[in-house]
Parts: sequence; structure tokens; C-alpha cells
Amino acid sequence: MRKLYIALAAVAPLAGCATTPATPMEARLNRYAGAQVVAMNCAAAGGYSSVATMRADADKNLAEARRLGATDADVAKATQRVNGNFAGAVFMVGDYQACNSFMSTLAWAGTSTPVVKPKVQPKKKP
Repeated sequence: MRKLYIALAAVAPLAGCATTPATPMEARLNRYAGAQVVAMNCAAAGGYSSVATMRADADKNLAEARRLGATDADVAKATQRVNGNFAGAVFMVGDYQACNSFMSTLAWAGTSTPVVKPKVQPKKKP
């Protein structure tokens, strides 16, 4: 039992890592990959029409990401990153809660255009 707690303590920080986009293209790719993951793994939560809606949303976000310059490598990287986050969430909290969390995040993010704030460089002291 002690080994299980040690393993959970080691994996928890990695599984909880947020996928923070640096550009609007990455935000669209994250939405694409998230919608794909939810559509494929959480279909029971909303049924056929929900999956069809998520796939349409994924296609829309992929098209916009491609318009912004996304390559196949970018798509693969985003898909791998979001799949890893989802697998970590399933490991930590189970299928139902992981699906609920990802669907809620996608629904919230899907209501607005991605806004990515520029990174602020620390001021140099004279």
C-alpha cells in the first residue's frame, strides 16, 4: 500500500499539468485534440448527437489551426499532449470525473475565441 501512495505522489504533479497554449494556433489545436479525446472516450455522457457535435467542433478548430499555420507535427504533438493529460486524469480520478472535467473545460472554452496573453518578461534591474 505504501508503494501505491509513493507512485501516486510521483505521478500527481505530472497528471495535473495544465496544457497552457502559447499561441492562438496551439489553443485551437488543444481544443481539437480535447474534443477528439472526449468524443472517443466519453460518448456515454451525451450519446450520439453529443459525439457528432464534438467532432464538428474538433473539425472547426482543426481547420482554424491549419489556417493559422499548424502542421501535421503540431497536430500530432497536441493530440499526444492532450491524450496524456486525459490518461493521467483517468488514472487519478477515474473515467467519469475525467470525462466531466474535460467536457466542462471544452464547453467553457468553446464559448469564446482563444485569447493568449503575451509572456511578460521580468524587468531588469539597473
